[in-house]
Amino acid sequence: MQSTDTPPEIVTQSPRLVNLAGLLDAWQADAQAAHDARAAGTLRGPITGLPKLDSDLGGCLAPGMSILHGTPGVGKTAFALQLATSCGFPALYVTCEMAPLELFRRVTARTTGTFLGRLKTGELLPEASLALARQAVEAAPLLAFADATQAYASPEWIRDKALAVKGKHPHLLLVVDSVHSWAEGAPGGAPEYDALNEHLAALRKLAAGLRCPVLAIAERNRASMDKGGLSAGAGTRKLEYGAEAVIDLARKEDAREDAMGEVPVTCRLAKNRHGAVGKTVPLSWHGALQRFTEA
Repeated sequence: MQSTDTPPEIVTQSPRLVNLAGLLDAWQADAQAAHDARAAGTLRGPITGLPKLDSDLGGCLAPGMSILHGTPGVGKTAFALQLATSCGFPALYVTCEMAPLELFRRVTARTTGTFLGRLKTGELLPEASLALARQAVEAAPLLAFADATQAYASPEWIRDKALAVKGKHPHLLLVVDSVHSWAEGAPGGAPEYDALNEHLAALRKLAAGLRCPVLAIAERNRASMDKGGLSAGAGTRKLEYGAEAVIDLARKEDAREDAMGEVPVTCRLAKNRHGAVGKTVPLSWHGALQRFTEA
């Protein structure tokens, strides 16, 4: 029975026993929803905005926890931020490392085509700079930041804010940047391994209760810093084994910007419960514009 203090959007259930025949009604409802969405050209959930990657993921980011990691400096935050602004639904970006104003600048750089550096140097008149910021607001009206850089955001606090951001929309994307910093900021001083496992379990519970995808940025361990792979997450194997998908970003150490200011980056699905595993999507990364495009 649902408790009286649980928001109506959060569904708590007991374990259940079900045979195949007992799943037929759910199958029919899902098949009908999939067919209707395809016929109407509507989204069944938050997308990445990168067509090849969306296709490999099964059409959208599936409800549940997904992990994003990559080589240092590859643009993990920019990648997650781009997904949050392009997902087609409300997005709550929980930032534990970078201040919201700095993330706002990155959104503005990408959506307006203005080099990030120009938004910081003072070369733009305040009125012109604010006009660019307003363009970014218009381009990403459903994006909200949860600032956990100065104070710890509990899973319950995140749940409540996620529900507020979601409103009456059918879907939501929750991003945590990063899960290591989030766990590290928790009160109590638990060992890293225990803290990470506790917070990963909390993310899976949030995803299940909100019925939404959660994209968590993770650090890599030293052994896999350059090569990546399924077991590259630092601290605990539950980073990967509890995930719906593991998105691995890699940039060659000797990669240089081309004439357009772009650098090749490889996006690899090291794990994918909703499509083929090991698929790679070539991307181009423009650091000055904080933008990823499919190559």
